[in-house]
Amino acid sequence: MPPPKNITDLVAKNEYYGRLQKEQQKALRTSIIAKWSERDLQREHRTTNRAAVTLRGSTSDRDAGIKCGLETVKAARQARLKELFEREALMYEKELNAMGLSLAKPRD
Repeated sequence: MPPPKNITDLVAKNEYYGRLQKEQQKALRTSIIAKWSERDLQREHRTTNRAAVTLRGSTSDRDAGIKCGLETVKAARQARLKELFEREALMYEKELNAMGLSLAKPRD
């Protein structure tokens, strides 16, 4: 017996939004990396024009980049966990529906 249409629609919608979220996170990571690369190229250009130059603020820039990277990884992990929990909840609900049982859900 196939699952009810409302469940299949909800699963499809959740998968669609999950894909969009992954694409957005990938675009954000790409833009962060592109900014780092551009900044590094500008610094290389400046240092090749002059003799050895120490860059001020490079440690804080690096620390900010690492912090941003850690936040990105944390957000990605949280999104994956949320997706996992939603999938498991849907699977549990399908199993209950197959047995003729259901969960009490709050109405929005």
